[in-house]
Amino acid sequence: MAVPSVEDFLALLFKWNQTYRLTAFKGPEEAMALGVKPSLAILDDLLQGARLLDVGSGGGFPAIPLALLRPDLHVTCTEPSRQKTAFLREAAAAFGLHVQVENVPVEVVLRQGGTGCWDVITVRGVHLRHGLLKRLSKALAPGGVLAVWSGGEREQSYAKWASEAGLVVEERLLPTVPPVPLLLARVPRGT
Repeated sequence: MAVPSVEDFLALLFKWNQTYRLTAFKGPEEAMALGVKPSLAILDDLLQGARLLDVGSGGGFPAIPLALLRPDLHVTCTEPSRQKTAFLREAAAAFGLHVQVENVPVEVVLRQGGTGCWDVITVRGVHLRHGLLKRLSKALAPGGVLAVWSGGEREQSYAKWASEAGLVVEERLLPTVPPVPLLLARVPRGT
């Protein structure tokens, strides 16, 4: 079997998208530019064998592209939609990925996991409330990173809340068209 690629993932995504609304991207080219490439912007921030929690995984961004390029990652996707969960499970099985898909809101996984159990938490396309961002911050291991793809006023609120939670905040503007804002909030080492 050939090594699966992000193009294979996009082909499966748009096959499923004909029946279920998994993504708002109009086609594979747009999904590559605004979905895959921004997802991969955190590759250098991921430690070998990192435990990654993807919040509201939807159509698989950023979890599936990251799992495809980094098979050493231990990825857990949370998704309350049954159709999107079915798609994520199909993608994980079709590409032989080490991805666990939970058909629950992220709060359920956070209750089960406790504090300090995730090296990376990713959030894309999910509106975070202050309390949830605080809980996500507490779920990070020392040195862990919360990566949030968001923009505008929300990004400012998220940066403020992450800083209040004791995280070190870095904001990046990814060079896509249009530019995609990425907020990285890290747990300082030794805490």
